[in-house]
Amino acid sequence: MSKVIYELTAQSINYGYQNNDEHVIEKETDFIMGKLVTLLLSSFTDKIKGITFDKNGITFNTQYLLSEKHKKSLFQWLNRLVEMKLPSTDLEFGKLKVDLENWYYQIGGEEIHFEYHESYLLTPKEASELLGISKVTLNKYIQMGLESVNTTSHRKIPKYVIELWKDPVYAIRMQMIAQEKKLREQSPAERLEEINRELTQLQIKYKTDSYEKAFKNFDGDSMDDPTDYYLWRDLENEKKEIIRLLGGV
Repeated sequence: MSKVIYELTAQSINYGYQNNDEHVIEKETDFIMGKLVTLLLSSFTDKIKGITFDKNGITFNTQYLLSEKHKKSLFQWLNRLVEMKLPSTDLEFGKLKVDLENWYYQIGGEEIHFEYHESYLLTPKEASELLGISKVTLNKYIQMGLESVNTTSHRKIPKYVIELWKDPVYAIRMQMIAQEKKLREQSPAERLEEINRELTQLQIKYKTDSYEKAFKNFDGDSMDDPTDYYLWRDLENEKKEIIRLLGGV
């Protein structure tokens, strides 16, 4: 992006927020999103084949669009486009992909899908070896939000997740995106039923009814494999939130 285009875009964003002009903000949001998609498709041809979005187009969340948080995001993305140096590592690609996906859902998008080259996908066996974990633990990570794509081959795990899953901030962002997708695909009651099944499996495994009792002598950071600790804790928190939304206590 040239300096002139950067300055014109920044001026337009400021104008949109100074005048509470939703149409200007939407136009600049579309522009930056388009630039990011073009960057991903043109600069990471060894990783992704395509990116697809909602068939009916995005319906922007007006409240979020006019928020200070979105204004900050627009300038962050604008600066990121200018400062980004290519080619980048798998880790940097993963951060860009996850941040774009997260932003897309925040502004009102319903579905975004990344199609990877098969050569950029790992088998579960390869992924578990690179992460230094068992295949059982890998499956738990996938349930928590580690990306695994549906393919006709055994290659399902994008290479970027190997490094990104070790980053606590981005591991959580991946999990949040996965939960967001689940909530979009399921009713709260359906999700609650699924959570109860997962909690029952953990209760049977540890022969107790809560993660506090199961891990009373540990905390997540001091455990060799804290997968079940975090999974159980997050499921309990999500269950409480769904019950609250459904009108429970």
